[in-house]
Amino acid sequence: MKLSSRLVFVGLLGIGLSTYSCANGDTVSGMTGEGGAGTGEGGSTGTGGSVSHTGGTTGQGGSVSHTGGTTGQGGIVGNGGTTGTGGIIGTGNGGTTGTGGAGVSCPTTFTATTGGYVLAPAHGGTCFHGYAYNFVDANGTTITPSATMTYATCTTTCPLSAMGAMPIANAANSYAVYAGIGFNLGQDQSGGSAAPPPITPTGTGLTVTFTSTISASLALRAQISDGTNNYCYTISGASPVTIPYASFNTKCYDSPADGIAYAGTPITAFQLQVAGGAMTGNYNITLTSVVEN
Repeated sequence: MKLSSRLVFVGLLGIGLSTYSCANGDTVSGMTGEGGAGTGEGGSTGTGGSVSHTGGTTGQGGSVSHTGGTTGQGGIVGNGGTTGTGGIIGTGNGGTTGTGGAGVSCPTTFTATTGGYVLAPAHGGTCFHGYAYNFVDANGTTITPSATMTYATCTTTCPLSAMGAMPIANAANSYAVYAGIGFNLGQDQSGGSAAPPPITPTGTGLTVTFTSTISASLALRAQISDGTNNYCYTISGASPVTIPYASFNTKCYDSPADGIAYAGTPITAFQLQVAGGAMTGNYNITLTSVVEN
């Protein structure tokens, strides 16, 4: 669904608050959706910064392109970043993409730096890494900081937060009412023109820590994308929430979820999203931590 570069997912979420003097520089595109139990399916599409990735000792990593999803699915597009090498390393003979975190030193806890670059501990000592961004639909939802802000302009660490108001999600707007916060998972800290390559998870799921104040008509969701499908999970409990990878589904807004279950394909981004519903509503969310189990 940037951070200057970042990425994005489909519409959903609501987190805790914070004030911003900083901006996120990425635009996010496309998670549109159909409502589930009176709740629209959000979405986001990320544009913005770019990243180039050089290969390993004998070859270059393959590039990955991300397109927006169809209605009810949304798309996540990597964004953010300035040029450089390191981070993800391609395997020999070129054409393939390394499995995330190689060459990146990750702290033991989730860290968002002053430039909006996120480092999230992953299973086996690897590291999810990339720029953060905010995203919003084009159907009247408001967001602060704006989706054009760039976390790289923060002189101190910017909270990964978003707040605003949402219109009703209905057939007239294709239920594409959403906003949220995301970060790329395999993006070097220095940039380029290519989309960030995906990372293949090796753990069992994610533990997400957040704060959230949202209207009862809205839905808070966690979402991951493999570049073809967006897989979401509706968060109904308190923070933190532990989500097995198998619980992510392309139609988490249905009960029971009757879409495609996530099956371990390489992923490009994580998003905490608020999705619109049958009534207007307000949201205030903050993403505190994402850790792979």
